[in-house]
Amino acid sequence: MGYISELRKFVGHRPIMVTAAMCILFDEDKGLLMEERSDNGMWCVPGGAIELGEALEQALAREVREETSLKISSPQLFDVQASVHMVYPNQDEVYYTDVVYIVENFTGEPKPDAESTELRWFRIDELPESIMPTQIGYIKRFISERKGAADGI
Repeated sequence: MGYISELRKFVGHRPIMVTAAMCILFDEDKGLLMEERSDNGMWCVPGGAIELGEALEQALAREVREETSLKISSPQLFDVQASVHMVYPNQDEVYYTDVVYIVENFTGEPKPDAESTELRWFRIDELPESIMPTQIGYIKRFISERKGAADGI
């Protein structure tokens, strides 16, 4: 059981602040790897809360491994978003600081865990409609920058 689950025993559904390590997992041929969440049916990038004493990159590697079975290397810092507000279906309320990385180096075959119903590669021009609202901004920015680089801008 993770730190957040333990904390919830004491604070119930009240708002808490959490730092999360997230990644835009990108393959030039396949696109972005996204997971469909089992709790709300929305699509998101892999990642999650850091545990006590964990470095951001350690948390990212652990979360990606847990959620996708992939082993990552060489994450590149992309964005930091503070005060990302979420209310989960069970009414847990969280204010996240998302630390977002781009990951293009990974090994293994994606396999979903209990937190997701499906993992799927999406071409950057064919993303699903139901993306987590808290992630749309940095995903769009990544796509814009990727297209600009491909166009020689």
